[in-house]
Amino acid sequence: MKSTLPHLPQEKQNELQKIISTIRTNCDDVEMIILYGSYARGDYVEFDQIDENKPGFRQISDYDILAVTALKETVEDVLLWSKISKLCHDFGYKSDPRISVYDIEFLNIKLSEGQYFFSDIKDEGVVLYDSKKFRLAEKRDLTLQEQKRIARDYFEEWFVVGAEGFMRHYNYAMKDCDYRKSAFFLHQAAEHAYKSTLLILSNKCPQGHFLKHLGNDAKQICSLMENIFSITGKREENRFNLLEYAYIGGRYDPHFRIFLDDLELLAAEARRLLDLARKVCEEKIRSFDL
Repeated sequence: MKSTLPHLPQEKQNELQKIISTIRTNCDDVEMIILYGSYARGDYVEFDQIDENKPGFRQISDYDILAVTALKETVEDVLLWSKISKLCHDFGYKSDPRISVYDIEFLNIKLSEGQYFFSDIKDEGVVLYDSKKFRLAEKRDLTLQEQKRIARDYFEEWFVVGAEGFMRHYNYAMKDCDYRKSAFFLHQAAEHAYKSTLLILSNKCPQGHFLKHLGNDAKQICSLMENIFSITGKREENRFNLLEYAYIGGRYDPHFRIFLDDLELLAAEARRLLDLARKVCEEKIRSFDL
């Protein structure tokens, strides 16, 4: 893993050093501190890139920090990490520190299994502090039953709780005639259905929220998804763009509007997507028993 940040301005590096110092001063069981996400990759968004025409919309990149401890008990000390998070937040940086904590045993299990979020951290992350007492695990070959267990966990988290859960929220919001929130929930249902499919079929999960990109990725590994949200004219394109923008507008933009007819047509496509995603994912999970 990398251990330097030559792509970051000195001001950003100084802020990160202060965050590291705060974590280590308040917790003596921290063995590694890793920067991941956009600041590690170099594709972070700064304040002057914000679109002022989107009221309430804040898309400034966070400092994504992973603290690795030796003991599980340290991870479970909610008061400690609440205190550390508050201290770091109170620095008032434009980029808010977002600290995740895992013990080394748990982290190495996930890394050895090649689970997507943790593998991405290892591939893209930058080590900001290392006690040198532990090493991060390498990915190993998994048995079919291990692959099945991981796929079932993905399915439960991303499809059952995620996609189907957001679809239920869509239905509740529709009953309240809250079309803005309905559009956001519909977007999230579709996003999670796509990501479920990508995770279970390829063990990859893009970080973005654009349905067009997720759909294109899904079509590459599942041709059955070719005609979901198909665009044959300007009207379909405008309708789909409303759904794309709902990820932001459905929460932050008081001027965002979407008509009932458009929502119902988009919802029909989203339901087709969820039905297909369930079918494809369940078939893949069953295939591990063959």
